[in-house]
Amino acid sequence: MSIHLLGGGWADDESRWTGRFIDEARQRAGGPPTIVVVLWAADEAEGATWHADYVDDLTKLGAGTVNVVQLTAERTLLPTDLGGADGIFIGGGLTPGYHAAVMPAADTIRGLVSTGVPYAGFSAGAMIAGDVALLGGWRIGGVPVTAQSNAEGLDDVTLDAGLGLIDLVVDVHCAQFGTLSRAVALVHAGLAERVVAIDENTSLIIGPGGLEVAGDGSVWTADRDGERVSIGVLAA
Repeated sequence: MSIHLLGGGWADDESRWTGRFIDEARQRAGGPPTIVVVLWAADEAEGATWHADYVDDLTKLGAGTVNVVQLTAERTLLPTDLGGADGIFIGGGLTPGYHAAVMPAADTIRGLVSTGVPYAGFSAGAMIAGDVALLGGWRIGGVPVTAQSNAEGLDDVTLDAGLGLIDLVVDVHCAQFGTLSRAVALVHAGLAERVVAIDENTSLIIGPGGLEVAGDGSVWTADRDGERVSIGVLAA
């Protein structure tokens, strides 16, 4: 089973990227799978406005049961929330909020993934998936490296311990929000050796066969190359 990192974005047909995650969950379940969707919002009422969209999208792609777990600043993820999951889907929103609320169950998530439960991270859920999570921010050393609209409430570009599912630092909404510059700046400043920045409506799939890209866009890579930063593109 695989780790599916989704760069965000909504589309009428998500079968080529999100659908790959549902297919793996169905394989594990031997039938229509149970998907646990983890969402974070400032309060439960705000979060509830997104529940139907996630349930409808995943059901349309073949999920059998979709259990939504709504997290807030006061309600963090519990290991018992993930019971019976054939697939774990962590949604999008404010990345620092997701990070704070999901990390208390990081050991449980890693354990389930190690037994073959596929993981999908959508936007924020992708950014916190790595050994090191990118929480947001728009400046490094006081110098702007991306638009302030990408800051997620943080001034300095901020890294912290992530879920530990992969050894990559992940950024999202790359072509749409212009986050490639932040990825390059992270490597140039010595804050990361490699960063991947994923376009919307696109997934980076990390599985037994290595890296694969699915969907409409690309996955951009920034790697340390001596004193330089090397940029690459992985396309579907």
